Amino acid sequence: MKKLCIQQVLISSTLNSTLSPLLKASLSYGGDLRAKRKGRTARPLSAKHSHHIVFKVNKQHLINRSFRHPKNFIRVQMLLKKYAKKFYVSVEQISYQHDHVHILARSNRKSHFHNFFRVFTGQIAQQFKVTDTPGDSVTRRPLWKHRPFTRIVKGWLGLSIIKNYIQLNEKEVTGIIVYRKERLKGLTADDWKLLWS
Repeated sequence: MKKLCIQQVLISSTLNSTLSPLLKASLSYGGDLRAKRKGRTARPLSAKHSHHIVFKVNKQHLINRSFRHPKNFIRVQMLLKKYAKKFYVSVEQISYQHDHVHILARSNRKSHFHNFFRVFTGQIAQQFKVTDTPGDSVTRRPLWKHRPFTRIVKGWLGLSIIKNYIQLNEKEVTGIIVYRKERLKGLTADDWKLLWS
């Protein structure tokens, strides 16, 4: 219990004051960052650290409109497991949301990540995108909303924050913890107990 309280204090203080170095553009790539000039550099990857990865789709172009749909849920898990194994990407944590997937993963070669991103996103687009129909311009739009977002996670505290954040997403999508816009900062003492229960 004492350890949990100390962890909450550390995470809360970090989120309020020192999280920005963990999120700086030099460690991150993809997602909304591509809309900014500083986000158009080469993707930073590390062979020594874990990475927070987010794959996000345009939900209206996704079959059944959710990765949590029973049919989609099974298939996306199989694809992720298959290509993570093929390209030597070690998945440490994962949470499937309705329109995106959070992954904490690492690999001992940057090229493995590039191959994994390319093939996994391609397979998802082939198998999950609403089929184009003649004259239907809507379904011809790309399935993926952004390029995969990646962030190199450094240090024990940074890793702890990301693990809690991904776990929070999982608890929220399953209805165990109520969504709050403050995310980790808005968790109550009871929520913290539920987070890893």
